[in-house]
Amino acid sequence: MGPGGRLPSDAASRWELYRLLADPVRPRLLALAAAEELGVGELSELLREGQPKISRHAAALRDAGLLLARKQGTWTLLRLSPGAATDPVVADAVRAGTAACEADGAMERIGEVIAGRDAATREFFARGGRPSRSGPPLELGAYLAAFAPLLAHRALAVDVGTGDGALLEVLSPLFDRVIAVDRAEAQLALAEERIRRRELANVELVQGEYDAPALRDVVASRAADAGGADVVFAARVLHHAPKPARAMAALSDLARPQGGAVCVLDYEAHDDQALCEQEADLWQGFDPETLRRLAVDAGLSDVTIRRLPRAWQGDGPDRHLVWQLLVGRRSEGTTRTAEMDKRTR
Repeated sequence: MGPGGRLPSDAASRWELYRLLADPVRPRLLALAAAEELGVGELSELLREGQPKISRHAAALRDAGLLLARKQGTWTLLRLSPGAATDPVVADAVRAGTAACEADGAMERIGEVIAGRDAATREFFARGGRPSRSGPPLELGAYLAAFAPLLAHRALAVDVGTGDGALLEVLSPLFDRVIAVDRAEAQLALAEERIRRRELANVELVQGEYDAPALRDVVASRAADAGGADVVFAARVLHHAPKPARAMAALSDLARPQGGAVCVLDYEAHDDQALCEQEADLWQGFDPETLRRLAVDAGLSDVTIRRLPRAWQGDGPDRHLVWQLLVGRRSEGTTRTAEMDKRTR
């Protein structure tokens, strides 16, 4: 095929084109390739010709620029070259081939051939597919990355009390940047290994107390003009806090003024003293109204609290407790921990 997708117009080339299309199989092959991109084996089935024969005809048509081929694994898929049918001889061949394929039912069978492509897939899943496993899928990050563009504010998240970094596998795909905070060096070492293994390149580890002014400065500096994080997470942290009210205020202070969100995951009040001793918990959970009051006093508005299904609670020693999730938004720019410090001097 010449420049601009045109076939050569000299007499010798035209004669070669007529000769190329004289075999009755080739116009039919062109017609099917014009209707659908098809594999050599599929064309062989539709034309009821041997696959080697179809391959030879397809090679001649490809050499002439009338067909384009695309490799897909072990498949070679063929389609009519763009612009080929603008040549009147080729257009006439495609029309003749279409009429012949309609007459012998080949054109109608294209749908059946396409449907047969996933026969092996259907059989695989009919047998049950891959072995099932409980818990979040290992490809969770890929799914979360697909949801990320749907979030209005996802520049920065803070994971307070990150521990071994389990929550980072959820936050990293969703947010542009994540700060993970923990005061224990041993816990941060575990989180660092998770970050390396799971390739969570946008996570920054910070060792320190969540209510320290230094942490607020770090978060503010990473948040550019926002002044704080879009979302602050504290997963099963509050029941370890010596002063839960101060802890909630510190979480609020890390969120950006005017709308930064705070998410607190913790237990409802319970009577499992043995678990508290085993896990070094200071508090046996919080009743929802107490948790709500802590949030409101910390400057959070639009506070919601919901119980979580037990199936979401993992297989740890606390799985028998009632878990609750509080979400609130920082409603103004006051630094609550600074206020508390002034009142207690």
